[in-house]
Amino acid sequence: MFPFSSNCVNSEDKEMAIKISIESIKIPVEIGDLKFEIDVTDEKYESFINHFNVFLTKIEALDEANSEEMANLKVLIKEVYDELLGVGAYEKTYAVMPNMSFIASALANIVMQLVEEMDKRAGAVAELKKK
Repeated sequence: MFPFSSNCVNSEDKEMAIKISIESIKIPVEIGDLKFEIDVTDEKYESFINHFNVFLTKIEALDEANSEEMANLKVLIKEVYDELLGVGAYEKTYAVMPNMSFIASALANIVMQLVEEMDKRAGAVAELKKK
């Protein structure tokens, strides 16, 4: 639910301390045996979503019959993979799954699950506002 937990602790001298344990702000991702982490700090998440929206716009305008544009697609997918999962993530993934359709499908799946997770976390904060 929340990226932290709290405990109220009464010490022997009746002073109370609120302790907050901070959880990681990275979401683990596994593609086959490969393991990555997505940094979901506000800045990184917003940057990634903006970059991904530009990527989607370029994909929609793509002419699949044009081999130069298809080569550009590979470059675009690599950029998005490396921004989301870290530099070198595309090469590692392509080494175990050398098919652009599978690579693109995996990327779409990761993004959908990431957005769902972030929406779920935002929903938990919205519930607090209602109380």
